Amino acid sequence: MSVFDLPLHARSMAWGGYLLASPLSDVQFAINNPGLLNKELSGQYGATFGSIAPGVRQGGAAYAHTIGNHNLSLHAQYLDYGTMEGYDAGGNYQGDIMANDMKFTLGYAREVIPRLDVGSQLGFGYSVLGPYVSTAAFVNLGAHYSRSDTGIYWGLVVKNLGMQLISYRGADREPLPFNIQLGATYKPLHMPFRFHATLHTLQKWDITYNQYLGTGQLDLNGNPIQNEVASFGEKAMRHLSLGGELVLGKHLGVLIGYNHQRRMEMSPSIRGGLAGFGWGIRIKVWKYHLTYASASLFPGQNTNTLSLSLIPSFYN
Repeated sequence: MSVFDLPLHARSMAWGGYLLASPLSDVQFAINNPGLLNKELSGQYGATFGSIAPGVRQGGAAYAHTIGNHNLSLHAQYLDYGTMEGYDAGGNYQGDIMANDMKFTLGYAREVIPRLDVGSQLGFGYSVLGPYVSTAAFVNLGAHYSRSDTGIYWGLVVKNLGMQLISYRGADREPLPFNIQLGATYKPLHMPFRFHATLHTLQKWDITYNQYLGTGQLDLNGNPIQNEVASFGEKAMRHLSLGGELVLGKHLGVLIGYNHQRRMEMSPSIRGGLAGFGWGIRIKVWKYHLTYASASLFPGQNTNTLSLSLIPSFYN
């Protein structure tokens, strides 16, 4: 998981890694969709901290400011792999090395017509893998459409339009993880539950991976056994991520989510456990909003994320 695809806010982590459409105002949401940046976020700041795997930490911070009809934001995010032992090609110990990725974005958004906000982000990425350094520049584009009278909100994002400026020493230039995403959120007017769905990686139909890998086993004739080829329905489901929130008032909510692609690629076929599932809880105390989320990447290993935001206004 690179920093380009890493969700920032705990809510997006609980919802399978995506948060494109939301009636709720949080400056850290805007890193998922620049169109979520609006005037209600002016003067708001937030921070997130968490762990992805043992020894691998992630975090970030965000701030928003509005001048007239122009909404501006600043996001910073990092993924720290920690320190590890370094060896040369001959197996000789060369000392400990550090590895981390960082990403910075400047965002802009405005309302172009009633209920439709569009935005963009200009970003810079920096990666260090011991003595190897790489940089990249990219642009994110997003739109957010709201219908508060029906409880339906839509989001469209085109992410990571850009290129690697400096490649790792001795390596070829790599493409950025380009991604087109479409999401929707719906809250029935008389039901204490919010539904969220995202279709991701729309620029590529077949995003299966393990069907092309051998299992390492042999059949009775001594031929390698291949994984079963994914069906049309399975390939379609790989693009889907689901989320929901049990809304217990303005001050409390329980989150749950599921990422089918993550489950199919990260869980073993015999005992999948809760891989692909996530959950969380949000609490509002005065003007502070605290959200905690935990998501299972693979059996026995969960991410844990904590987000804190100072919000001048109440949640919708």
